[in-house]
Amino acid sequence: MPAITPRVPRRTILIILAVAFLVASIIGLNIYRSGQQIPLEVTVAKAQVETMGSTIMASGTIELVEKQEVYAPSDRLVREVPVQIGDQVQKGQIIVVLEADSESLSLLDTQARLAEQEVIYNRYFNPSTEDMAIAEAEYKQAELNYQNSVNNAERSERLYSAGALSMQELDKVRGQLAADEAAYLKAQKEWNQVKNGLQGAERRSQEAAYHRAQEAVKLAEQNLAQFVVPARVDGQVMAVDISPGDVTVAGQHLVTIGDPHHLEVRVGIGEYDAARVKKGQEVLIEASAFPDRQFKGQVVEVSQKAFVNRSTQSQQVEIPIRIAVDSEQEGLLPGFTVNVKIIVVPEKERLSVPYEAVVDRDGQKFVYIVKQKQARLIPVEVGLEGDLKIEITKGLEEGTTVILNPPDNLEDGQAVNFAIEQSQEG
Repeated sequence: MPAITPRVPRRTILIILAVAFLVASIIGLNIYRSGQQIPLEVTVAKAQVETMGSTIMASGTIELVEKQEVYAPSDRLVREVPVQIGDQVQKGQIIVVLEADSESLSLLDTQARLAEQEVIYNRYFNPSTEDMAIAEAEYKQAELNYQNSVNNAERSERLYSAGALSMQELDKVRGQLAADEAAYLKAQKEWNQVKNGLQGAERRSQEAAYHRAQEAVKLAEQNLAQFVVPARVDGQVMAVDISPGDVTVAGQHLVTIGDPHHLEVRVGIGEYDAARVKKGQEVLIEASAFPDRQFKGQVVEVSQKAFVNRSTQSQQVEIPIRIAVDSEQEGLLPGFTVNVKIIVVPEKERLSVPYEAVVDRDGQKFVYIVKQKQARLIPVEVGLEGDLKIEITKGLEEGTTVILNPPDNLEDGQAVNFAIEQSQEG
């Protein structure tokens, strides 16, 4: 007889199914929730097009490009000051006359000695037609005189042997022969030297004597020029600190000459900036005397040698830079203290993001952007570096939202929420 299975009430079955469905739903919901990421709070900013450039700031003093500063070499009476402030002078024009009697006489003596040496030098190294003719004529005359003396001496010797001439008379003839022979040899040598030039030690000696005389004149002229001072450059008289009748003190400033339309600024820049400064870069110049004006200039020289600026507490290593001031601008004067702004990279519109948005991984630059509430890591290329932002040359578009200071555990595709949107100013 088959077994009889107990019949489960329908109500009980429904309760069991409901409980099973509830348990399954709870388990499924927990599994679903466990699969969802909790959004990471991040700070973001927008990639924006802004005006960016690069400059280097420094300070220096306005100076004359070319100038002549005259100082007293010793204590002397001022005899004449033939210029005044503002006068235009030309190179070679006398601007100061101090007492210099002994120096003037010394110059005259050296000039006289040089003139004598020039006559001798030209006779042997650059003889004129007249010099050649005179030397040849003197040689021929000496030769004729010597030959006549030889003939006379031979005749006198015969007469003496025959008893027709005394020893005293013969000695006199012999003396004349010796004198005429010496004159002949001397004239012969002179003619050869004029015709062929000096040789060997004689040539070197004469050249040395001539050059010594030239140098002596130069030294005398330089010595006198300390007291009778000529302008060494064309320009304008910028300062006059003496008057006729004054007695100078050694080292005292007398006169300054320069061109006020050719000015420059000399500044020092740090080692970090040295490689960024190039000849020809534009410079903006500001002076306290003109708070509402900017003057233009240009880098004309970048020194290839650094120096230690000991005027600063840190004794900073600097590179000297020379900047020419635009000559068409007026107002700046030598001695003005100025601030300069060297335009390393001219300003223009550039797409940029804050520095905090760019991450470096194995030498490659990346930026996290926010797309559909998820962080996306994209490679970018960077350009100009500003004070607060960096230029993005490739990889981003204007208006893209970027994550600032992305956490180390941030992953590509991770959900994010905006905590704060950083201000775009600056």
